[in-house]
Amino acid sequence: MLTRYVMVFLAISLIAATCHRVEASEKQMPADLDAPLPEGWPEPTPPGEIAVKDYPAYRSAVAKSGMKMDRADGVLFWQLFAHIQANEIAMTAPVVNTYSSNDDSQQVEMEFLYRSIKQGNAGNGLGQVKVEDHPQQTFLTLGVVGKMNADIYQESLQKLEAWLEKNPDWKQSGDPRRLGYHGPMTPQAKRLWEVQIPVAAVKQD
Repeated sequence: MLTRYVMVFLAISLIAATCHRVEASEKQMPADLDAPLPEGWPEPTPPGEIAVKDYPAYRSAVAKSGMKMDRADGVLFWQLFAHIQANEIAMTAPVVNTYSSNDDSQQVEMEFLYRSIKQGNAGNGLGQVKVEDHPQQTFLTLGVVGKMNADIYQESLQKLEAWLEKNPDWKQSGDPRRLGYHGPMTPQAKRLWEVQIPVAAVKQD
């Protein structure tokens, strides 16, 4: 019963790896995570810190919507929650939202991550949900603590883009995403998020 409550609390709020520390500032420390990380995932980026991080291959349940960020969260959550309940998949943290452009008015994709790539099977899930395998990838990531909305997401994205302008050894290689680690039972001021841009190293001549 406790596990089920944790699953609901974590997801509604959204309504091994190498970490290279590159920038940091003092921020309020977030609460402990509401659920375990998937196998091999790095620890969350501390609030205010920008880091380049490697993520392992993973499996997740995926749902998509053409709604804006704040509206899409609730719709996608219920689809994914029904899927993991029906398949007895335990909740993990974070819940991942990927946006098809830097403007969140485009397609939103939400993921509930499986604990292991050996858990379940890729393919069709419940209803509109798909279970997909994702390759190993590198992300430029900013830790954020407290409130999260479309404006804060865009501000965070701008900080990452500014970092890329100052660090030409890296370039963007895909769509940005937002990771959420806490649900509404955690005080808003202590909720931890990450905003990320997939990156690739620029080959030197």
